[in-house]
Amino acid sequence: MQFFAAVGNFFRAAFALFAEAKLITQIQVALTAATLVVGVKGFMQARAMLAKGQDILANKTSMGGKIGLIYGTRRVGAQIIYMDVSDNDSRDMYVVYALSVGECDEILGRTIELDGNPLTDSARFKNGGYIGSDKISSGSGSLNTVSQNGTNSLNLTAGTFGTDPAAKYRYVMNLHHGAASQTADPMLVASMPNWTTAHRLDGICYIVAHYGYDKEGMWRGVPQLTVQVRGKKVFDPRDSSQTFGTVSTYKHSDNPALCFLDYITNNEYGKGLTSSQINMSTFTAAANVCDTQVDQPYFNGTAQNVTWNGNSGDNFINITGSGANSVWWQNKTGELLYLKDQSNNTVVDYAEITEVQRTQYFDALEKYHVYFNDTLGSTYSSQNGSSLLKVKRFHCNGYVDANKNVMDNAKELLANMRGIFLYIDGKYELSIEDTGSSTFSINDNHIIAESGIGVDYGNKDKKANKVIVEFFNANKKYELDTATVLHDASPNFTSDDGGEVLEIKAEFPLVSDPYIAYNMAKAILTRSRNQTTMQFMGTPEMYKLNVGDIVDLTYAGLGFSGKVCRVEALELQSNGLVAVSLIEYFDVYTWEVPPQEAVEELANLPSAFAVKAPTGLAFTDSGSSATGRPFLTWTEPTDFPDHTFRVNIVDSSGNQLTNKIVDTNNADLNYLPKGNNYVASVSSINTLGVESDAATLTFSITTEPVNTADIKNAAVTLSKAGADLVAAISAGGASSTELIKATSAPSTRANGDALQAQDLWADTNDNNQIYVRNASNNGWEKARDSSLVTLYNSLSSTVGTNTSNISTAQSDIVTLTTNTSANATAITNLTSTVGSNTSAISTEQTTRANADTALAGSISSLTSTVSGVSSSVTSNTTAVSNINGNASAGYVLKLNANGKVAQMVLGSNASSGSGASSIVSFLADTFKIDNGSGSSVSPFIVSGGTVFIDNARITNLSGTKIDVDTLNVKQFANTSSKIISHLTAGTKFDLGRDGQAYVQRTGTYTGSNAAFVPVTITNVRNNAGYVAIFSGVLGNVNGGRVQYSLNNSTWVNANGNTNISWSAGTYRGYTYVYTGQITTLSTSQSTVYWRVYFSGGYNHTQLSLNVMMDNTR
Repeated sequence: MQFFAAVGNFFRAAFALFAEAKLITQIQVALTAATLVVGVKGFMQARAMLAKGQDILANKTSMGGKIGLIYGTRRVGAQIIYMDVSDNDSRDMYVVYALSVGECDEILGRTIELDGNPLTDSARFKNGGYIGSDKISSGSGSLNTVSQNGTNSLNLTAGTFGTDPAAKYRYVMNLHHGAASQTADPMLVASMPNWTTAHRLDGICYIVAHYGYDKEGMWRGVPQLTVQVRGKKVFDPRDSSQTFGTVSTYKHSDNPALCFLDYITNNEYGKGLTSSQINMSTFTAAANVCDTQVDQPYFNGTAQNVTWNGNSGDNFINITGSGANSVWWQNKTGELLYLKDQSNNTVVDYAEITEVQRTQYFDALEKYHVYFNDTLGSTYSSQNGSSLLKVKRFHCNGYVDANKNVMDNAKELLANMRGIFLYIDGKYELSIEDTGSSTFSINDNHIIAESGIGVDYGNKDKKANKVIVEFFNANKKYELDTATVLHDASPNFTSDDGGEVLEIKAEFPLVSDPYIAYNMAKAILTRSRNQTTMQFMGTPEMYKLNVGDIVDLTYAGLGFSGKVCRVEALELQSNGLVAVSLIEYFDVYTWEVPPQEAVEELANLPSAFAVKAPTGLAFTDSGSSATGRPFLTWTEPTDFPDHTFRVNIVDSSGNQLTNKIVDTNNADLNYLPKGNNYVASVSSINTLGVESDAATLTFSITTEPVNTADIKNAAVTLSKAGADLVAAISAGGASSTELIKATSAPSTRANGDALQAQDLWADTNDNNQIYVRNASNNGWEKARDSSLVTLYNSLSSTVGTNTSNISTAQSDIVTLTTNTSANATAITNLTSTVGSNTSAISTEQTTRANADTALAGSISSLTSTVSGVSSSVTSNTTAVSNINGNASAGYVLKLNANGKVAQMVLGSNASSGSGASSIVSFLADTFKIDNGSGSSVSPFIVSGGTVFIDNARITNLSGTKIDVDTLNVKQFANTSSKIISHLTAGTKFDLGRDGQAYVQRTGTYTGSNAAFVPVTITNVRNNAGYVAIFSGVLGNVNGGRVQYSLNNSTWVNANGNTNISWSAGTYRGYTYVYTGQITTLSTSQSTVYWRVYFSGGYNHTQLSLNVMMDNTR
């Protein structure tokens, strides 16, 4: 009965179960954990499957989480572990998407989807890209090796893939499969200085992606990637070419028994069992059961006609012909495909289907692809062939979350095949609850008479007439789906239960085939309606049984004669007897060909990336134009929405003459001179900024523009403009403005007349710098720009001859207008000074507008100074908007009392590229919000870095430390795994610590005065509680006890039986429990040593010691 200790050690329950339980409960909990029984009844209740599925397909960037692993075949998202741009140039971005731990068999590159769009979507990926794999050593399809930075990438046919690994592309996908010896990605090494040859990511299956951003807007943000992956390679004991522990010999498999074997033997994310601890023959038998081929309803054992084609070397075929959608739908991921051509030759011999892909891009025909684990040896044109599919009884196609504990993941893997995990004769074994016959007969002699036998015929709480199984359907891109089985009753499924719906909902996240899900549901339903169980206390001979065994029961008292049952549970009792639980055997296991899954139609939804080019692009020359100007016209697409059009014109040499956006279906070309072979390109742009292919037209302008008031070339010269402009300005006499060109400040007009207030002076010695007349002092003031009008006033006053008592007021209003922008600024300053005491008010207001941006800003400052002590109030307000849809607003209020500052900042930003954000920030020693009731009570105060709140209701609270006087908690959803230790350094320990030791003798072992099964437990906190469970098969012994030591030399008896003595003359199993607290650990001690010690004689065949310590005392 070694399994009671061994499997209990393997799947340890939480320490808290032992800390508070009564003695008998402790023993029962420990022994119940001895086997992990899942089987039919061990299904998992469905909970949060939708969120789980979305999480698997999501791209995550959070740090600290573990990367999961993929068994079988699964479409997954990724953990983004690296993301950067080259030299802060946002054109080229590189992303590393981690998919799985461990070496995966194949990343199916052609199944990559970005933001839900397949790479073959020609509307979305207009210039094509490149997919490289580390499975191909060189040439086409090998890893891309060159820097992708900069422009000049290849423009391929939309939705296609390049063949040159040394070329630049709009996007690149380099696939790395996670071998322990894999090398660093060569493209990243060539492109990014912070990625070196040392960045190999050994043992991680990942994709390196490059995205080239440009004005066409193919990428927005970081693309969300999903891809179909043939997951982890696992060990198969049935394959003589594989060696346990030599990972390079492993092969891919979706067999759940082999996936479970991999999980429990892996020391990184599993349990790390060795091959010597495992009965491999039981895993071989279980794997064979899982691989049993059964029929699905469409074929039901008979080949069906299929029209298909494919190319040599490809690992997929295209389903074509009439009814292609219905035929394609019958192919399920994980099923086995047998395919023939029209000459009845075998093309594919039961290869595993790895992906089924159906696409229909907007305004395009549907396409159907079936991928499989094989390649075509020839190219096949349209074939009127046949196919046959087989289903494996159980498979494992899913994602295992490495952040969950081993127990939860083990249950999930076992439930996927109705598995039972046992420990028998020193070995771990796996069996599958399946059909079988009795291997042991139980009669009255095996049942303790005084205990009798109890029979439970079940109850309505565990009975169902409707079972719903939730799973992730591979044909629907692993979206959540359900398989429902109803009880066969008349007139409806509730008739046998008084019309009441009795529903069970179960989840199987590792199932991806609806027909397997259906049979899981059928087994649960049948078992729930046949649940008669029997419990009794059995003699030690029941030790011969294992959980899952089929037995027959004869018991005269209840009239049972050869009643066939399955062993459901075994519990070793403290007196050596065995509590046995049986359930009536009923065939709930035989595969039933389920109803055929209805074909799901594919919705032909509009695509944001499907934008059509304009049609009917035409040119009208000047001579044929009603306006006398040349222009382009085109017809706007009616079936695809557009917003604007891009018009691009180049000359015959390819020189760009214009590139502009218009919102009409015509463009004026009056700026172009006569010439031949102009090329116009016009493309449509929708409201999301997605641009179509361009319609092009070559044209010539043969006549000059007519009927135009535009100034012709060379009509204006600098000398003529100067003379004419002076004459025009001076024509109005004294009331007009005269522009005077001179090398120094003029004192009269050019004709000798007196200067006027509105006159201007151009200083020819200073690049014609413009000066304006100051009306208050008749002086010349330098203008701020060549196209400027200035209003300037300055007033000041003094008291008598007291020049230290001054008041000044100054205002300065400036406006600037050009053909592209308009600016205005108003500055006002008010100042009063008496001696060294000063007060001032200053305001500056600015507005600016051009074709792209509008800005308004205001700065106001109030300042006062008395005897060197100053105070000020400053406010700064800005508002900015631009043509790209970006807008921002800000307000800053700053109060400064002789160096002590209080400040408030409000900011808001709405960016068309990155969304909207806002901020409110305060700088203050104390931050207080009053409740407006007139009392002194405030909702909260921030002072000295501390927030004071009298009353608060917080839905979610997180932090690194919570220090309270009184804590009233209704329930804990989760608890931290660490606690501050008693050590001087304040080290953090786990809440619970445990250890165990076990010894199994080949025969009897006798002697006296010796210690056994030593256990060392580190990181123990002073005052920790303990529960020590000593179990053994003992003969005649005396002076036995459990002891602990803080230094491994001085031993203290644990709190419990300190003199275990037996003289029964035979071997029996015994269990002793010791509980207590350790209160003498010093600030430098945190290790406790344990042992079982016999001061007298000992005689045993096996011993085990399990110690659990609670650091929360």
